[in-house]
Amino acid sequence: MPATRIAELAAQIQENTAKVDQYLQRKDLPPPSFHQDGPVDLKIEDEQVQEAREIALDSSLELHQLLLGPALCLRPVLNGVSLQAIYRYDIASNVPIHGEISFSHLASKCGMSETNLRRIVRFAIAYHRVFQEPRKGYVSHSAASRKLAEDANARAGLGYMFDEVWQAFARTVEARERFRSDEPNQSGWSLSQHTDKPIWEYYASHPDMAKRFAGSMSTFSNGLGLSPSFLTKSYPWSSIGDNGRGTVVDVGGSRGNVSVALAQTHRGLKLIVQDLPDMIRGAKDAVPSDVAGRVEFMEHDFFTPQPVKADLYLFRNIFHNWSDTHVVKILRATIPALEPGARVVANDYLIPEPKTMSPSKEREIRGMDMIMLSLFNARERDYSDWEQIFTEADSRFKDITIWVPEGATLSIIEAVWAG
Repeated sequence: MPATRIAELAAQIQENTAKVDQYLQRKDLPPPSFHQDGPVDLKIEDEQVQEAREIALDSSLELHQLLLGPALCLRPVLNGVSLQAIYRYDIASNVPIHGEISFSHLASKCGMSETNLRRIVRFAIAYHRVFQEPRKGYVSHSAASRKLAEDANARAGLGYMFDEVWQAFARTVEARERFRSDEPNQSGWSLSQHTDKPIWEYYASHPDMAKRFAGSMSTFSNGLGLSPSFLTKSYPWSSIGDNGRGTVVDVGGSRGNVSVALAQTHRGLKLIVQDLPDMIRGAKDAVPSDVAGRVEFMEHDFFTPQPVKADLYLFRNIFHNWSDTHVVKILRATIPALEPGARVVANDYLIPEPKTMSPSKEREIRGMDMIMLSLFNARERDYSDWEQIFTEADSRFKDITIWVPEGATLSIIEAVWAG
């Protein structure tokens, strides 16, 4: 009798989990644990072991769903109230890092009723592995809650997801029906925040939200496959300018993290980081001294004509924040500075053809696509979408090439200006 699918999945989980376990033991790394002193990152640097981890994750998810059955898969628990409350009342920071605290004492410190605090924390324990109840009536940290207590950016990410993204999800269909628009100020986020301003303009008058957004992006950018190293290692930077001695404009480059990484790994490059004044204010002071002379900052709105002539214009995680109409406007605003042979490079998500990518990576990208719809009326794009965007912007964009570095989440999209 042939093996059933659930038996095949169980075998895959066992085989690939063993590979991960052997790697962790060989590297003397701590095993995964929800204990408060457990690792929050497995630190797997071997590509084959990382692939084994993904197979185990994908197989575990499919097995879980098969054992649930189709009917229960239609009823997932999407209740984020406990995580939102943990952020809003800063519950994690009020639990001792090593030790425990009673529900009654914790409720008093957080300004909540004991009944509501207890139900919120116990839900978080059951569904998210956030906190532990070592003995009845007492709370201690898990690895996840300890991360929230110690890492301000992790807290910012939690707040951003549940105070903004989660709220935007709930109003997205309403926004589509009301506006039928791809304008960034007519999205689910716009309705949830009761504003007719797009996010960036709204943040300019709400600095606390802008700060939280910046912190959340910092923690989210550390996810698997999102490291700038995939870009610094997988693009032929030595071909820029004269044997790698060229100028790169990092358009919308924020605090310059990617430009600093490029300057450190490619010593011939000159980097110019462009962004709005509030985004780059004070950023130059944080640039390491060894590359400070090759990383500049410039105020620039990428919807206005590009003033700098360069060998390459980099847009990392920019275009997915905008609808097709606005991406075309950004590209056209770049044209005045372009000389024949200049390159435009996007480092952005690429929607795969169905079943051409591991389920976990495909879920991540399709999840991001839905987030972009809710927040910005924007979207992620597949191969043909990217080609169409450049062609619509100007037929002189030629030699459009797209690839995804091994292990990376973001693709590299390159177009050459023919002039």
